[in-house]
Amino acid sequence: MNIESFYGTLLLEFNKYALIKRHLSKMADRMLEGIIAQENIIYTEINNYHPKYLGISIEELKTINFTIDDCRSTIANEYGFQNWKTVSQSNIRYDVVFEKAVNQLINGDFDALKRTIHAHPHIISKRSNYGHQATLLHYTASNGVEMWRQKAPKNLPMITDFLINKGANVNAKMKVYGGYYDTLSLLKSSIHPFNAGIAAEMIIILEKAK
Repeated sequence: MNIESFYGTLLLEFNKYALIKRHLSKMADRMLEGIIAQENIIYTEINNYHPKYLGISIEELKTINFTIDDCRSTIANEYGFQNWKTVSQSNIRYDVVFEKAVNQLINGDFDALKRTIHAHPHIISKRSNYGHQATLLHYTASNGVEMWRQKAPKNLPMITDFLINKGANVNAKMKVYGGYYDTLSLLKSSIHPFNAGIAAEMIIILEKAK
């Protein structure tokens, strides 16, 4: 089971939960269900995002009695927030158009993405309302953003070039890993574009635009 099949349509319910904190709360509830069922993918999510359990093996994690607070901490960190208190005290709303564009990008739906940007050109420079504040261009690095959105479709170099030509800032930085990183830096440490065989082409595109 992968992360998308576990969470299902909950990942895409930006309209149903207009406030980000309510949506992420439901994700934390769902994560706890995965822990109870001992789903391996959830332990992978934990060892990637829970501040106390980074890199711990799935076998060891399965011996720990995780609580809803652990789930909330994991989700908060995955979505770029400092902690769950930061999430719960905010009233940040979704930019549904931006989220739609991100999903088109990560799924390689280039034609749909171009239509969305043509209708809403401001999203080229828009930042995510999640804590990491990623731009669309940052999502092309497949690194530092939500686990389920770290994808590298084969046409990602074309999409990257398109975003830059439309005015995306290659020097813009997002908040992740305890610091601030631009798309090129994140790309160079991302396994997904390398596995897809497109990393070298993307590096050339990004370096040329700097």
